[in-house]
Amino acid sequence: MNTVRLEKREGMAVVTLDRPHVRNALSLEMVDELHLVLDACRQDSQVKVLVITGSGSSFISGGDLEQFIAVRGKEQSLPLLTKAGELLTAIDAMTKPTIAMINGAALGGGCEFAAACHFRFASENAVFGFVQIGMHITTGWGGGTRLLDKLPESRALALLLTGERFDAKQAEQIGFIDGLYQPECLQEEVYRFAGKIAAQPLEGIQAYMRMLQWKRAGMSQAERIRREIEQCADLWGSDEHVRVVQRFLRKG
Repeated sequence: MNTVRLEKREGMAVVTLDRPHVRNALSLEMVDELHLVLDACRQDSQVKVLVITGSGSSFISGGDLEQFIAVRGKEQSLPLLTKAGELLTAIDAMTKPTIAMINGAALGGGCEFAAACHFRFASENAVFGFVQIGMHITTGWGGGTRLLDKLPESRALALLLTGERFDAKQAEQIGFIDGLYQPECLQEEVYRFAGKIAAQPLEGIQAYMRMLQWKRAGMSQAERIRREIEQCADLWGSDEHVRVVQRFLRKG
């Protein structure tokens, strides 16, 4: 792969977006390579959680301007926007949790990408901004919709309508990110959190990820509870479950 690096370690897949010369702008080649990475991680039973970060001093600066600005009108732009949007939907719908480790600027499409991950942890150096409105467009990869789902409507609208940039401290205050760390501590803290997830059984992780998808699909609470009980019953009494219970009883 030319634009993405993949490292697997202790149940984690660390995905590094590797186009530092253009601040990791999302190109069509990167979209294709990220789909390959997601598919590989989805099928690898040793991978339980994905950490996505950028190389250099940026997370993602947005879409690759040379590719995206070259198109004109809906007929040409819709396929490109759809392609990027489908990638973010795949990240959002991953059967394993995804963590954005935001090491620097996440602007425009970079903010949309971060919003598609299940968790967001940022360096104090990170800068955010849904800046699209100032460019006479809107979010076009699903980021506006996700932001309106994640934050109170007025807060989300304020970010979208003003296009203002905001720092990592503000991002934490409004609830856009889940943790804020000094740059030299970011990786250690994210790996610590990811490691807690990776220490758990994959079947349980995927079961909880399904609960999230049921909620997002608009299922009634009663239906979600029925499915929750059913999938717990599927796991109940497995060799692993029995061993843990017996170990607990021996301690008692």
